[in-house]
Parts: sequence; structure tokens; C-alpha cells
Amino acid sequence: MNQLLYKVTFFLVSISYLLACVPVAGTSTTNSSSPTGSSTSTLADDGVYEDRTFSDEIQTVRLIQPDEQQYEAVININQNTPTLLSFDWLELGEREVYGELNAKIIHCNSDWRQSKLYSMDYLYEYNEFRIIDEELSFNTKVPFARYTLAIPRVKLPGNYAIVVYERNAEDQPLFTKRFMVYDPRVNIQANVKLSSGVQARDTRHQIDFLINYQNFNLPNPYNDIYVVIRQNQQWFNTISGLKPSFVREDIKQLEYTFFDLENNFWAGNEYRYFDLRTSKALGQNVAEVLQDQQPMEAFLLPDRNRANEAYSQYNDLNGSYIIGNLENRGGELTADYINTHFFLDADEPLNGDVYVIGAFNHRVLNERVRMTYDELQQGYTLDVLLKQGFYNYLYYVDHGEGQDPYPFDGNHYETENLYEIFIYTRPLGQRADLLIGYSRFVSNLR
Repeated sequence: MNQLLYKVTFFLVSISYLLACVPVAGTSTTNSSSPTGSSTSTLADDGVYEDRTFSDEIQTVRLIQPDEQQYEAVININQNTPTLLSFDWLELGEREVYGELNAKIIHCNSDWRQSKLYSMDYLYEYNEFRIIDEELSFNTKVPFARYTLAIPRVKLPGNYAIVVYERNAEDQPLFTKRFMVYDPRVNIQANVKLSSGVQARDTRHQIDFLINYQNFNLPNPYNDIYVVIRQNQQWFNTISGLKPSFVREDIKQLEYTFFDLENNFWAGNEYRYFDLRTSKALGQNVAEVLQDQQPMEAFLLPDRNRANEAYSQYNDLNGSYIIGNLENRGGELTADYINTHFFLDADEPLNGDVYVIGAFNHRVLNERVRMTYDELQQGYTLDVLLKQGFYNYLYYVDHGEGQDPYPFDGNHYETENLYEIFIYTRPLGQRADLLIGYSRFVSNLR
């Protein structure tokens, strides 16, 4: 019996090492099973971990560096400054006591499906982290508790998802949040150019770049690298899977320059904005605030179509937001939640779903930010519960691949956007994709 058990164990281990040789570019269609037996791998559709909340009581989920609150953090594996996860738990019902909260870290491949690594492969600690840093709001109509957690250090670079749940209910999470940890093993040189397409030069940004891998061994440079390019920290319109247009093995350099628009983004426009940092006066682009409501309500000025207007230059936050309350000095704990009403003028509905996009909704397209067309008012409407602050947003239309997604905002080459390039690989013998390069740069830097 012992010999039979030994043979079976040896066979399973052998198979796992054979599977580990799957190249990084091939992981995008593979749904990895959970080596820990946790049911959390089935939380997202098709096994993909997303920035996603499962409860209306969870709001304002952010993962930021203490000294840089404008953008979601991308973590250098060598940094000593902790990255903080923060979120609010609203008291919307009759609950009087907030529950015990725990978090778990999941390592993902480049396609955001769970990798085959065990927790001990990428963590220094047991994979369950108590969230005990709690602060209660004061002077707010909507009570909430604000929680923070310092992201634990990891052993390996790559994509990660943090799953937060109450008590031991791992299969009923409150939210999941993506974050990336990179090890700068390759160097990236990138810039934004005029599009190679003559008709697209005024409306798109073309991203050309070089990868220098002098300090990293790539046995097959053409196939061993997997590239993801992200615009304004959005995942729904990333460009991925590009192959190098030229390989210089003599100087260990990969060139990515294309002429068929596959490395082009719609440029969009500078983000619209509104200021909700005060409820006792009308901030920028706020038409009315009803303070006697529970929660308070704010009606934004109606938005119009600006696609045919000339480009207007101003500094925006590239879709981000800043929490604040100008009437109190208690910081985020005195910033109240306000039911915010959007309205977009449109004589008739478009063929496609219209969304309000911004960091306030994790920059994702979902039902929470999908607008509804009102025949009577002749426009699109949306109500969103937001914490007091200064917000950026755009109107995004999902009406088919290759179609202009900004018919209400327009596209201008002059637009200032944030771009990021992520470089993944799977070294020989590894069982997961590693993030070995990262670059962040801005088009039309002011």
C-alpha cells in the first residue's frame, strides 16, 4: 500500500512540473485550479479576478502609496514603504457592530486567473491577515467605519488579488482588489507618437517602445515575453500580447514599432470633473445639494456632447479622485456620502451601453455605472453614492470593437493620458507568470 501511494504521489508531482513549462503567452486561456482548495477562485466570471465589490455597504476601496494618492499603487518588490489598502464599511442597515474582517492574497498569472503557486511560494506569512485598523466616522449622516491594511510583503513579483471577507466566510467576500508587484529586471523605453494611420493621427495615441534585457536571461526572446499596455489605469481597453517587431539578440533588445494600429489607443479627452467637498455651497459643476435628505443628494449640472468642440487644455486627474471635506478638519472621517445624480443630454439613445467611468468605480464597466436613457428628459441618467471629494469622469460607450468609445467627449491627440507597460515572463521551472518590468509615462506632459 505504501509503495502504491508513493507511485501515485510521484506521478502527480511529475505532471505538475511538466505543466509548469507552459509559456507565458499561453496562460491567457487557461483557467488554473486552486492549489489551496479555496473556493475563492470561482468568485469572478471565468475564474478571472477583478476589482469588484459584492456589497453596497463597501465603498471607496483604494490601494495607494502614502505619498501618492492620485493613482492606484503598482509596487516595486524592493520598496520599504508599505502600500495601504483602505475602504469604508457603511452602516446602511440596522447593524450596530461591525464584523471581524480578514484578507487573503491570491497570486495570479498575467491573465488574472489564479496561478498554481501555493501561498508559501509567494508569502512570508500565513495567508490570512486580520484587518484591525478601524476608525469610525463622525459628523456624517451616513455612519461608516474606515479600515486600512498594510499590504504584506511578497516573495515573487506578479499579479495579485486581495480578497476581503467577514470572519471565516471566504466564499462570500466583501470585495476583491487587484494589485501588481514588479521586479525591475528589464528596462523599458517608451514614448507616445502620432499614429501611423493618416486618418487616426488626430484622434489616437500610438505607443512605441523598446525592451532591454541585458540583465535577464531570455532563451527565446520572441516568445518568452508577454506585454500589457494600460491607459489611465483601466483594464477594459488594455492592449496585450504584442510580439516584438524586431529582435536584436546581439545587444539584447526587443523593439515594438507597428504600422497597423495594433498599438494605438483612442486618445479621448480631458476628464470632466465636479467638486463635492462641500455640501453648504455649490462646488464646481454642481447644480444643487439637498442637505435634508438621508443620505444627502447632489445634482450635477447637465452634461452636453462636446465631441465636436475644439480641444480645451486643462490639468485633470486622469480619472482619479481626491477625498475631502472643506467644512471640517477631520480628514476622510468627516467626509459624508452623497447620492450623486448624473445627467447627459442626448436627443436619442445610442446603439450601445453608456457608462460613467472613473476611479470611483475601480475604472470598470458594470451595472453600477451603466446609464439609463430617459425618454421624457431626453438624456441619460445615473445615480451613484459617492464620498465627498473632487472627482474626474468620462462618458464611455460600449458599441462594438474598433468603434469610437467617446462619441460624447471626442478624441484629441493633444489629450494628456497616463500610460503603463507591464512585462511578464515565465522562467524555465517556474509555475507562474512573473512581472519583471514596469514603466509609467504620460502623453503630452504639461
